[in-house]
Amino acid sequence: MTQQGYLKITAWFQAHPRTLRLMKILNRWLPLCLYAAYPVLLLVLAFLRDSRIWKVVFIPAAVFILVTILRKFVNAKRPYELLGVQPLIPKNKRGESFPSRHVASAFILALAFWYINLPLGLLVMLIALLIAVIRPLAGIHFPRDVIAGALLSLVLGIPAFLLLPF
Repeated sequence: MTQQGYLKITAWFQAHPRTLRLMKILNRWLPLCLYAAYPVLLLVLAFLRDSRIWKVVFIPAAVFILVTILRKFVNAKRPYELLGVQPLIPKNKRGESFPSRHVASAFILALAFWYINLPLGLLVMLIALLIAVIRPLAGIHFPRDVIAGALLSLVLGIPAFLLLPF
């Protein structure tokens, strides 16, 4: 992503204010929906005394912790810091852009839902994909940040959900 490329994206969204408003709404509410649905999933699994709860708790927690540590270690700048542009969704955070924790969390939660229920997993994966598209368009992350967040969750999560014995 270059400054000129991002300015073109910004100009398009500013020329389409309804689409910009929708992007802002989705950026706010999609992660909140996931973070509200996840505890409900845990409560259902606990109520049913489903042993799969341990994977659904520990695998997302491990990925979240790993991504948080990696972000602090890499401390990559965000597009608005490097390109000198105003993001479409205002953000004051500096650094810690790579990998995207929002996207990594969304993808690992999608895998957790998928592990429990395929249709719910597909729905959550769609939400995760939308989050991954919105973050760079909004100027909050570079595409590499969201790709890395998604890949980390997929590469670690799929084998963990399929192969871990507990």
